[in-house]
Amino acid sequence: MPFADTSLRDEYAAAVERVAGRVLDALRGAAGPAAPGRPGDGTPDGTLPAVPPLEEPLPRPELAAVRVLGPDVFAPRLLHGLAPDRPTALAAALALETFPAPADAATGDPSDGAVAASWRDRATLDLLALDGHPVSAPRPAPRPGPRPALLPEPARLGWPRWTVAMAQLSPLALPGLGGPVHDLAHRHSLALARGAARSMMRRDLRTAARIARWLAWTVASGAPEHLEVAPVLDRVRAAGDGSARIALEVAIAEGLLALRLNGAAA
Repeated sequence: MPFADTSLRDEYAAAVERVAGRVLDALRGAAGPAAPGRPGDGTPDGTLPAVPPLEEPLPRPELAAVRVLGPDVFAPRLLHGLAPDRPTALAAALALETFPAPADAATGDPSDGAVAASWRDRATLDLLALDGHPVSAPRPAPRPGPRPALLPEPARLGWPRWTVAMAQLSPLALPGLGGPVHDLAHRHSLALARGAARSMMRRDLRTAARIARWLAWTVASGAPEHLEVAPVLDRVRAAGDGSARIALEVAIAEGLLALRLNGAAA
């Protein structure tokens, strides 16, 4: 790979870490805006602030990072039962418009990364379309593309491969989202538990964290707890790679478990 391409890739990877850290800070704080923005965009009590449109587009690396994180940029608000804040929603709409998915991204092997990205895009669009969201984008938000290929049942794909594919879809494990992927997760929470245990034994803590997030979502939505999620999250926190993205997966999973403890539905 040419040096210039490697440098650009590193720049974008660093931007993903920065934005994930911003989302994580918002999640640990008071549900303020998660996307990059100006200080003061949020309010301490989590109410929707009256913020004017961003004066300038975000830099391309940050927009690309918002595109990669997808629905996760809304996690701090959703876990508090709040609608997306205006700066974050505007950034998400601009990111989808700036980096449109290829026309054939929604087809093909349902376990590959392109299809997973298509499902994340659709989830982002669903959240942008929530009634009452405070977004007024300068241009129309991107139209949803063709429906992404749906994962087969674990019995068809094989539960190890199926759970790895579900790990790629962990950004869909949020309150306010639903659909066929969520139905699969709810029906096959035992397969998810097996996948989390397998990932832990293989020391693949990144995959374990993402599957554990799905397990937290299934428990919050009323499924049996086939595997204790909290110890998995503790292990990932203690021995993980220290990245903001994995810390964010762990924090969101803990937020979903808190919804269960508070008697709320995902």
